Amino acid sequence: MNEEKELNIKVNPTSNTAITTFIMLANAHYEKALEILEQMGVEKEKIFHGVDREDMINRPSDIVRELRYVALNRTIEESGFKTLMDLPCGYTPKVFEFTEKGMQYIGCDLPAVINDFAPIIASMTDDEQKKQIRFQVVDVTNYESMKAAADLADGPVCIATEGLTVYLTSEETRQLSVNIRRILSEKGGCWLNADVETLDYYMAVFKAVAGDRAMELLLAARKGFSGQSDTDMHKNKASVIKESKGTLATDYEKIEALYRSRGLLVEKVPYYRDDLKLQLFDAMTDEEIEKLKENTKHVNVWKITVDPDFKEKESNDTKSSSETAIDPDLPFEVKSALNNGLLEISIQGRMDTITAPELLKQFQEAGEGITDIHIDVSRMAYVSSAGLRVLLIMYKSLEDKDKFEITGVNETVREIMETTGFDQFLLNT
Repeated sequence: MNEEKELNIKVNPTSNTAITTFIMLANAHYEKALEILEQMGVEKEKIFHGVDREDMINRPSDIVRELRYVALNRTIEESGFKTLMDLPCGYTPKVFEFTEKGMQYIGCDLPAVINDFAPIIASMTDDEQKKQIRFQVVDVTNYESMKAAADLADGPVCIATEGLTVYLTSEETRQLSVNIRRILSEKGGCWLNADVETLDYYMAVFKAVAGDRAMELLLAARKGFSGQSDTDMHKNKASVIKESKGTLATDYEKIEALYRSRGLLVEKVPYYRDDLKLQLFDAMTDEEIEKLKENTKHVNVWKITVDPDFKEKESNDTKSSSETAIDPDLPFEVKSALNNGLLEISIQGRMDTITAPELLKQFQEAGEGITDIHIDVSRMAYVSSAGLRVLLIMYKSLEDKDKFEITGVNETVREIMETTGFDQFLLNT
């Protein structure tokens, strides 16, 4: 693994889940998925090539991935838009499925994924196909990176998110929805979010194939993915979970109200169709298939569009210039110096998935012998979970944690740290 890729994965380990999710899709015998994996050099034994009905750990998760993939792809096609902005794209055969339908494809993801995936797709496509395909490194909290991707489109865009928002903090989810509203207001189109009802489509599958063991196996699957991504899957849904009839359920009314407050309207498109067909039906009994179809009748992809009557000044997401002293357009910059064990660092601009690797690189290059770390963030406009993760790596590196100090924390950054709980480790005051 080269240094750049290693840094990118450390900054955002959720990129690890992209390959595992893709292997599960390959397990459903999508030919292009298998070809991509071979191009990636994934060892044959890691590609399952079949689903054992007795495998009650992996089989439901495989079915979940294909169900979500099929439902979202169908909804993308039905949207009628000619450009798909796939966010995140992962290592997906969507790029072939939709370009074969005459659509423009814009794949957006973290640097570790894009740097791997784009050359592979280039090697598998001819000159005409290449004209329809673009890739862009994107941090969903960074509007400029998302706009750069959207500007590659010839017209309105269909933005599709699959397996993204369950890994975002509440602040990052807010940023994502505000950024998408801005893009759709400028370009036109829609946002298809397959993540809102994550708990429901998981339960639809697990109850169909695992019966009474559904919750037990779902928790085991959740633990496995959380371990890979360094993120507690679904933890950020806690604020929208409510008790209903003695069980936990997602508070969809609350989520929809949040979208409306950000100038977005919601239409729910059912997963269910009478002719629903998965390739993994071959690995299911007739009874399981019927249960799955019945269970999906209440599960939806959310189609989100701009509210034409929304007034920007009504949104709590818009802060006046007096509320933040840091120019959000400041270019990112890290300066560091090591003297007698004291590592002094100053950070300027936004620290997110795209920029945080530079901080980690300078920290690693400082080498051993660091006893104190002082970080000045007085010119840091924003920090995402990727940036917080690097700060935590640095904090944990010190034997004496009291010798870690962050100064100049503005209101925006402090609020993010307090919301995520990082203030307990990183802030002394």
